[in-house]
Amino acid sequence: MKALVIYGSRYGTAEEISERIIDILQKENVDVDLINSEKSQSVKVENYDLVVAGSGIKMGKWTKNTLNFLKKNRKELSNRKVALFVSCGAANQEKNRAEAQEKYLDNIAAKYLDTEPVAKGLFGSVYDPNADHGLLYKLIKGSIEKEMIKMGQDPTQKHDYRDWDYINQWTIDLIK
Repeated sequence: MKALVIYGSRYGTAEEISERIIDILQKENVDVDLINSEKSQSVKVENYDLVVAGSGIKMGKWTKNTLNFLKKNRKELSNRKVALFVSCGAANQEKNRAEAQEKYLDNIAAKYLDTEPVAKGLFGSVYDPNADHGLLYKLIKGSIEKEMIKMGQDPTQKHDYRDWDYINQWTIDLIK
């Protein structure tokens, strides 16, 4: 099996998930390529049996280049196994997961793919109080911090909400 993992990442979270996916697939003897969607113009989808496309979510949106990749390769992707994943803050709390699943995975699959993906991964994010995520983030940071305090978490500390065991198993399930 030959696989492609293509990702868009603004702050590194989706990139780290993609690197983990690559590690797991390689351990399972899959020939795999990792590509940042910013450099995806010359990718030939027909060379792959499995395509895993992922993105970080910022202000409710996938990265533009990853969506452009899906749109450009829609026809070729319909003849392959495709999996989608996102890393987003909405996945950090159970109460937000159903809405995030629909908005960031189900709706994207319906809009950009002709066939149902073999898997859709909704993965948590990383909260870093020292990261510079721009002006809009600064405006909502206070509400994020209040929610963290309600949950008994220290908003002055970095928190990684990604469930690596889940990501590992999700990846293994892609090739079964």
